[in-house]
Amino acid sequence: MPRAHAVEFTLLGPVGVHMAGQPRPLGGPRQRAVLVALLLHANEVVRTRQLLDLVWSDLPTSAESNLRTYLTRLRRILRAPDETESRLQTRRGGHLVTAHPGELDVDRFTELAARGEQAEDPVAACDFLERALRTWRGRALEDVATGHWLEAEATRLESLRERVYEQYLHTRLSLGHHAEVLPELRALLLRNPLWERMAGMLMVALHRSGQRTEALSVFRRTRNRLVEELGVEPGHELSALHQRLLSDEVPGVHAAPIVLATRPDGLAVVEVDPNRADGSASARVTGTTRTRDVPWQHRHRPPTRAEPGTRGGAERPAQLPVDLPTFTGREAELAELTAEAVDDRPIITIVGMPGSGKTTLAVHAAHRLAERYPDGQLFLDLHGHTDGADPLDPNEALGLMLRALGVPATRMSVSTEARAGLYRSLLADRRMLVVLDNALSEAQVSPLLPGAGASRTLITSRGRLTGLAHQAHSLPIDVLPLADAVSLFTTIATPQRVAAEPPGLVAEVVELCGRLPLAIRLAAVRLRDRPFWTLADIRDRLGDPKGRLAELSAGEHGVSAAIDRSVAHLEPDRRRMLTLLGLHPGAVIDLNAAAALAGVSLPAADRVLEDLVDAHLLRQTAPDRYESHSLVRAFVLERAQGMDQQDVRDAMRRLLDFYLHTVDACDSLIHPVRRHTEPPPPDPVVVPLRFTAVESALAWCDAVCADLPGVVEAAGRHGLLAHACQVALRLEGYFDARERWAEGTATYEAALGPARMLHDQEMEAELLLGMAFGRARQRQYESALAYYEATVELCGHTEVRYIAGFAVMGLAEVSRRLGRYDQAIENYRRAVALYRGTNDVTAICANLDRLGSMYRELDMVDEAIECYRQACEQSEQAGNPRGAARFLITLGQAYLTRDRYEEATAVTTRALALCAAGGDRDGQNRALTALGRMRTVAGERDQAMAHLATAQGLLADLDDHSSADACLPETHPDRPAPKPTA
Repeated sequence: MPRAHAVEFTLLGPVGVHMAGQPRPLGGPRQRAVLVALLLHANEVVRTRQLLDLVWSDLPTSAESNLRTYLTRLRRILRAPDETESRLQTRRGGHLVTAHPGELDVDRFTELAARGEQAEDPVAACDFLERALRTWRGRALEDVATGHWLEAEATRLESLRERVYEQYLHTRLSLGHHAEVLPELRALLLRNPLWERMAGMLMVALHRSGQRTEALSVFRRTRNRLVEELGVEPGHELSALHQRLLSDEVPGVHAAPIVLATRPDGLAVVEVDPNRADGSASARVTGTTRTRDVPWQHRHRPPTRAEPGTRGGAERPAQLPVDLPTFTGREAELAELTAEAVDDRPIITIVGMPGSGKTTLAVHAAHRLAERYPDGQLFLDLHGHTDGADPLDPNEALGLMLRALGVPATRMSVSTEARAGLYRSLLADRRMLVVLDNALSEAQVSPLLPGAGASRTLITSRGRLTGLAHQAHSLPIDVLPLADAVSLFTTIATPQRVAAEPPGLVAEVVELCGRLPLAIRLAAVRLRDRPFWTLADIRDRLGDPKGRLAELSAGEHGVSAAIDRSVAHLEPDRRRMLTLLGLHPGAVIDLNAAAALAGVSLPAADRVLEDLVDAHLLRQTAPDRYESHSLVRAFVLERAQGMDQQDVRDAMRRLLDFYLHTVDACDSLIHPVRRHTEPPPPDPVVVPLRFTAVESALAWCDAVCADLPGVVEAAGRHGLLAHACQVALRLEGYFDARERWAEGTATYEAALGPARMLHDQEMEAELLLGMAFGRARQRQYESALAYYEATVELCGHTEVRYIAGFAVMGLAEVSRRLGRYDQAIENYRRAVALYRGTNDVTAICANLDRLGSMYRELDMVDEAIECYRQACEQSEQAGNPRGAARFLITLGQAYLTRDRYEEATAVTTRALALCAAGGDRDGQNRALTALGRMRTVAGERDQAMAHLATAQGLLADLDDHSSADACLPETHPDRPAPKPTA
């Protein structure tokens, strides 16, 4: 019960606020979510935009208004009776909730847990940990509308609770309370059968209770579940504990208490003496040949590796792990590994990204190959990327293999070179199969390779092991093909569960798993073990990128943990680059873009990216282009959330400098009529791409097109508003040239918000115009009309008449396509009037030409003739005889439809003269062809033939790319060319 005259905030269970001992009503789930977000940032100012993102996953249009309402209510609720001000205050740019020490249960839990971790006396530690756990009253953040962030926070708090509970049970075991903790350990392991640390504690408790057989059964059941469901063997600590149980080395009931002590990367097997003469507790690491005392506060020290028991004098070892019964696919790789000709390749390295099934493939192939190697099979986990275990030293690895080959310890030298020589000698006259799993580096593996002889070695590694290229054949494995991925999921989830589901749903799920075998196994096991779930439930859970990795985990095993173990071995600059790649809006990135993002030179970026390719954390899709797997991308995206915000902003500014200047270079080639001023210089470290031909510029745009909306959206999200707008506007020429208007409209839409935040109405009008044009090109005519009308309305508040003219022309053209001819005619006339106001003769003539064409379609020939006549006059007055000639030819054809033969031939003859005087051979050809048809209609066959013959001669001199029609702008008929602007 909360103290009287006190304030208490509770998040570890149902969310609550108590003041003066009384609970306060907190309103609905969303209002509670606002309070939770502020309390999790207690005593910090949370900016309004940040608060919106914390509370809502997808912002509704009413979010800001709702937030103001919630804050007003919470301000009243959080006013304590004996305090003059509310605990919720609005500060400049944000909001702050004040929580004094001891008032927030999360803080009390964290403090007590830390004191328990740091206590040297196990009795005191147990007390602190128990008090920490008592602060919980249910699941974290109950009764709250959780978006992505709050859900992640709830998961984080639950993980902390789980870790503290583990430590609490460890400490109770260390004090000899094994009988008391047995029921709790059984229940926890039943709830999560893959929880290796809990399995280890249960084994110790059972053994100390005199139930050695049951302790061994716990290991067997846990191992079977791990192998069958995840395709992995138990971790080093659990396996070492099992070996000690087998050899009866673990102390029994009357011995000193034993515990698997927690450490950041795993467990250590320790014996604890809480009753030393000096009154302090101590622990000693056991299970190795080097036993030594360590202080209790150092109980997290990594244990020395225990050697697994082997049969003395064994000459035919058979150490292969069990073959996975659900193994699926990899037929091509298996064929390469097991082909007869493979005897010419005595060493094969199987390399691939974390979770790709390297070990599973190696073990499966080894079982197929076993009968060819009658002298036995060796299998050794080198712990290159094992949680809680250091990579196996080559000297120790050689000792294990020599023991398996029957060499007594007395015959083994302490020298690695001597052991390697003895190992090679023993294999020289044998035909053995050796599997070296989970290798870290060439240095670790090289001493373990056989010399001459008929033995075969299979090595699995996440790295390429390029230093072995002269000795070994490399077999890289990728994610599964779709058909194999579907088959694997179906096999594990069981065909019966999948058969009743809609076709294609399994394919969706495995694609969300990135077709990564480990991820597929985890998802399939979850479905199989939850009888009330459907495939749609799994798909929806995996569909949220922010929560995907949390769904693909099982106790200590999961995709995130597998990737993390690879990342842990990277150099700091490699880890930094990988994390920064999480900020990039797309999965594929250019070398130059990555260099800009990291703020390093191109050679430095190239070295880092190539190392990440070698570590199978990236793959190269083309020269200087790199792609991350969707789950690796989800992992680094999570890591990027913890970066310093100023570092993030600086990195994004450099990245957007790269995109803006590269897009500008493309635009200068694709759409050479410059419409925009030069962008400001980029950051000095940024090296934009340059292009020498239109096709290379188009090819680059093709490669990044799918990412462009995300690039612009990211620019706006990080406050780079001008970058967002300028990148979008410089892509119009590309979108039009390639007809990529789905991406085009998405890009413009992403830039509209930044333009409005800049209060730049001209830029906003251009983007609205682009939206309208893109909708029209996609034949979404009603939507196009709405955007054109919005453009016209916005232009009414500005002086940018040329944009209004384009929009009115667009309205006319779309109305025409919809058969709304009266509206089309009215808008063409409006456009002509607008352009007369700006004296834009080219645009006036273009609209008159289109209006005339429409009149002819409607058989309103006299009105069409008047349009063409005005266009001729405008062109001549503007000093454009070539344009005037083109309109004269069209005018002649209109006259001819009214049987006004003399007027038709007269204006066409005049057009011919203008073209001849101006050297317009294409225009002459058109005029002569038109005159030939007119003479034919009049029955003047000889003159007609003469005109057509002359036209034929001119046509022969013209190539296939004749000059364009000068009287019409060079645009698509749905939209005129934009006028150059300053």
